[in-house]
Amino acid sequence: MRGLTALLTAAGIGVTLLCLLGISWIGPSGAFLNLLTPLAAAYLSMRFGLRSGVVVVVVTSALLLQLATTYTLVAYLGIFGIGSLLLPLFLRQKLAWDRAVLYATIGSAVATAVMIMFTVIASGISIQALIDQMIQAEVNQAMQIYRDTGFSESQMQSMQEVVDGLGKFIGQSFYGLYLASLLAIQAFCLLLLQRLKGSWYHITGIPFARWRLPSALIWILIAAGFCLLLPVDAVSLVGRNLLVVLLPLYFFQGMAIVNSFLQKKSYPPLVKGLIYLLLLILNPLPIIITCAGVFDLWIDFRRPRQKKI
Repeated sequence: MRGLTALLTAAGIGVTLLCLLGISWIGPSGAFLNLLTPLAAAYLSMRFGLRSGVVVVVVTSALLLQLATTYTLVAYLGIFGIGSLLLPLFLRQKLAWDRAVLYATIGSAVATAVMIMFTVIASGISIQALIDQMIQAEVNQAMQIYRDTGFSESQMQSMQEVVDGLGKFIGQSFYGLYLASLLAIQAFCLLLLQRLKGSWYHITGIPFARWRLPSALIWILIAAGFCLLLPVDAVSLVGRNLLVVLLPLYFFQGMAIVNSFLQKKSYPPLVKGLIYLLLLILNPLPIIITCAGVFDLWIDFRRPRQKKI
């Protein structure tokens, strides 16, 4: 058993590095690999205990100091590394899966805030300046990837405008986008852990088809929408960041509604997977699913309906 644990831990370190640095090695097609970065440490922690996950995170961090920049290391720990340990930690304590995702997201956000504060103190620059530097570094990396892909000069100019506009939006919604990204990464990692669990571990909590957000949260969503409309920059900024966090939550609730309906159908797994994929990527379906999640509070789409005779 120890030999298997050591072998899988070593493999987990390699997989983590591949997923994290894949976008630099194989181009834009490696972006999807980033989402898989926390999986190895989280899975090993669930199956063999947190010690294996800690080894993966620590060794990966040490290797990143040699292979990449300090910024990449901080980004790995803040976005993937810490969460890949907190999620299995809470799941192993038999917390419900939704609470485990929430606590892992909050823990990762707090740890990132601490690292940013240390960076600000050490470098003597403001938090906003540091955030702007981080966004610009990502913009430059994205443009370099597109340049290496062989885009023409006209295509690069168009892409530069798109990337600059996206960078501006990220700068205005950085805090909300960061929390939403952490939440999405933790939720996706949980989904994969559920698929890989076999008989090795158990994940507790309400079935996803019956999951819903607290009803009081809708008032925060409504207030955030009103804040966005006010002609006061600070208030509008708060509203924008709140919406960036809350709307993905209601998208998850909308997906729970879809999951409830699909469980009643005898579609093959491949067909159900294709339906979920289309709902994620095909506009305007994500917007429709989010609206369904919002109005589920009043309509209750999952309530059994009596058939009229």
